[in-house]
Amino acid sequence: MRSSNYKHSNQLNHARTNTRRSDRRANARKNSKKVSKFGSLTVTAFIIFAAVVVPAFALIQSVNAASSEKNSILSIGGSKVFSDVIADSDITETKPAVKVKTVSRDIIKPVSASAEKTAEVKAPKTKALIASAKADASYSPKHISLSSYDRAKLERLVMGEAGGLGVKGAALVAQTIRDTMQLEKNNSIDYIINEYQYEGSTEKEPNAAVKKAVSYIFDKDGYAVQHRLIYFYASDLIESEWHETQDYIVSCGAERFFDRRS
Repeated sequence: MRSSNYKHSNQLNHARTNTRRSDRRANARKNSKKVSKFGSLTVTAFIIFAAVVVPAFALIQSVNAASSEKNSILSIGGSKVFSDVIADSDITETKPAVKVKTVSRDIIKPVSASAEKTAEVKAPKTKALIASAKADASYSPKHISLSSYDRAKLERLVMGEAGGLGVKGAALVAQTIRDTMQLEKNNSIDYIINEYQYEGSTEKEPNAAVKKAVSYIFDKDGYAVQHRLIYFYASDLIESEWHETQDYIVSCGAERFFDRRS
């Protein structure tokens, strides 16, 4: 009985010993797995720290350094220097800086009502060849058609009156004839010569300046001066008190031109 109990006891002890060894091995494996898992988590945490925290800290330091540089330069410079600092030190912008034109507040001023009214009234474009202090903005000549006879004799009359005064002088005489025709409502050159006592010769052929002046006045409805002209005389040849009683407009050489005084 002893031997069988001893054997059974030994077998039982041996089984218990084996069970304890198995338990220790299982615990060792579990502990090893825990250590391995902890190590993996530690390595992962370190990688995340290196990938996120360190660059962020470096970025904060760079931004702080750029901000300090901006503030330092701004304290001794103007808006232009400040703009340059922003363009050079802004680490978050990769596009080239765009220069923006700024307008000083001193330039922008409120416009008064009178100034606005003046700006609205613009000087009209004119066909005048000669500027005059007595320019009449309401002056608007009407087109007058000439027969071949009237045109040829009118050109000769302008040649006799102002052939040596160039285009402007010839245009003044041609305009005086045209304005008189419009006043009289008569486009006959013979009528104008007789009624207004023109004394210029009509024997000479008109030169290029006279032809150009007559074409400008009668064909293009232009004018030498922006004002009606009715009379003129050569002040180097005669003295005319009567002409001087009229409304003086402009001179070309010794020729003085007048409108009828109302």
